[in-house]
Amino acid sequence: MVTPSPKSFTSGFLPVITVFGSSRVGPGDAEYETALRLGHLIGERGWVLCNGGYNGTMEAASRGAKEAGGSTIGVTVTVYDEVQANPWLDKIIVAPTLYNRLDQLIGLARAYIVLRGGIGTLLELAMVWNAVQTEPESKPVLVVGPEWDSILTKLYDSMPMHPWESNSLSRVPSIEAAIAELDRFFQGIRQPDAP
Repeated sequence: MVTPSPKSFTSGFLPVITVFGSSRVGPGDAEYETALRLGHLIGERGWVLCNGGYNGTMEAASRGAKEAGGSTIGVTVTVYDEVQANPWLDKIIVAPTLYNRLDQLIGLARAYIVLRGGIGTLLELAMVWNAVQTEPESKPVLVVGPEWDSILTKLYDSMPMHPWESNSLSRVPSIEAAIAELDRFFQGIRQPDAP
């Protein structure tokens, strides 16, 4: 399979979906299998899957996308040089710092899906949530699963927030619901013709 050029990743005719989630799961774990299914659904639609490029849900989603005939991008970081990128990536971008890695993961994407994860995933959610506030065009941020409900409710209740800030996240119960949201979103956007 030919890897699309970096220009095509951001030009709009191959939407990039960045997926955030746990690195602490493996094959056979429910979260791994969910991410694998998510990758399949993204790959089947011809969207480009982007993530942090390592193991856990990153590996699972990348694998699912590749098995479905899709394209993948992994953004790794020099801090974790001893950790191997997963084998399901078409393109690997090596960032010099964690901050630059997050900037790449956010900047490449047209939409974001946040799965259950740890402190790193919480940081990624906070950063993407803040970043989409400054975007000139709407970018969906879909937070999947009931595990996030109590955290987000606490944030909404405890932090000063404009209504449009809380409205910039969408809580969805499942990956299928997340994909349905993205199907509607991308149907509403006229995609440029590929060159």
